Formats: sequence, structure tokens, C-alpha cells
Amino acid sequence: MAKIKFTLHGVAAEIRKAEKKLRAIRSKVSKADQKKIDLDLGALKKSYRMIRILCPPTRIRTRPPYGQWFTKIPK
Repeated sequence: MAKIKFTLHGVAAEIRKAEKKLRAIRSKVSKADQKKIDLDLGALKKSYRMIRILCPPTRIRTRPPYGQWFTKIPK
């Protein structure tokens, strides 16, 4: 049986980068734009949480890759 794997580690890392950038510019924009940034931050946080729940870390000691493993049905 072949194992199929995929990872969402790159997506999780991009979400964290986007959060960091939004937090950095939040104090420099107007109040109306701060509300938009707060909504974006909330959505990014929910997305990251969903990835962590749906694709739990596969290795404990290394950086978690947030992936899934499937077993392919033999022909």
C-alpha cells in the first residue's frame, strides 16, 4: 500500500507572516482601517486554527508540518 501525504505547512507559515505584517502597520493607519485590519486578523486566526485542527502535527520534536497521511487502495 502506498502512502499519500500532503502538507499545509507553507500555508500556515504564510498566515503567520500576514498576521505579523498586519500587526506592524495597524498602529499607523486610521481608525476605520484599524477595524478592517482587526477583521482580517480575526479571519487569519480562524484559518490558522482550522489548519491546526484538521491537519494536526505529525512530529512532536520537530517543527509541525500540519499534514495528513492517507493509505492508497491497492489495485
